[in-house]
Amino acid sequence: MENVYVVKLGNLYFKEKEGALFSKYRYKMTDSLNDASICKGFERAKNIAEGIGGKVYKINLEEVE
Repeated sequence: MENVYVVKLGNLYFKEKEGALFSKYRYKMTDSLNDASICKGFERAKNIAEGIGGKVYKINLEEVE
C-alpha cells in the first residue's frame, strides 16, 4: 500500500478547512486519527501544516483481510 500523510497540531488532527471568513479560513480538528483528513501527497499536507502551525506525519496503510 502507499504512504499517506496527516497533519497534527498538539493532540488534535486536521479534519477539514471551511470557507473563508473575512479572508481567513477556519479549520476543523479532531482528536481521533480515524476522523482525520488523509493527504495522499506530502506537499499538500505540508501546506496545511504550515497554515495551522502543525506537523506532518506519514502513515503506512496496510491491507487487512
